[in-house]
Amino acid sequence: MRSFLSLHVQAPLERVAAWVRERTGGAGVYLVPDPPWTSLYHEALEAEEDEEAIRAFLRELSRLGRALAFMVLGEEDLLFLLAEGGEVQAELRAGPELGEALKAPPGLAPLLERAKALPPEHGVRALALALGLHPDHALLGFLDLLEAEEEGDLPEEVIYLE
Repeated sequence: MRSFLSLHVQAPLERVAAWVRERTGGAGVYLVPDPPWTSLYHEALEAEEDEEAIRAFLRELSRLGRALAFMVLGEEDLLFLLAEGGEVQAELRAGPELGEALKAPPGLAPLLERAKALPPEHGVRALALALGLHPDHALLGFLDLLEAEEEGDLPEEVIYLE
């Protein structure tokens, strides 16, 4: 069963790369540009599946710009977080392992309700599209990019930091 974590921030690739260099913790991080977004795939955060560590990382990341996190566990659980200015503004948790939670400003609540009713990967796709992020980037994880790199299918503009 597939699990993944993807993080995204509305900030230029160069600025995100400089910020991440100080926060890899010795783990690998892929950066993928998709202006105005930069996507991050963090090996340690994906492997740990620690909701609080993801939340803390996203809060700090959101000081660079609006930031999103999508985590799917075993194709059954979905965690979505949106943070701005160092604070989580919206949260959706759905599934047997993560439990149920929904926190959102009024304008975003209907979108999160719709996403909650969908299977997790479809919910990720719907949220990404609505927020202007390419859904393929939201549906990838560190291991997906590692596999692409091993097969020689990694695009040139992707940066790998360790």
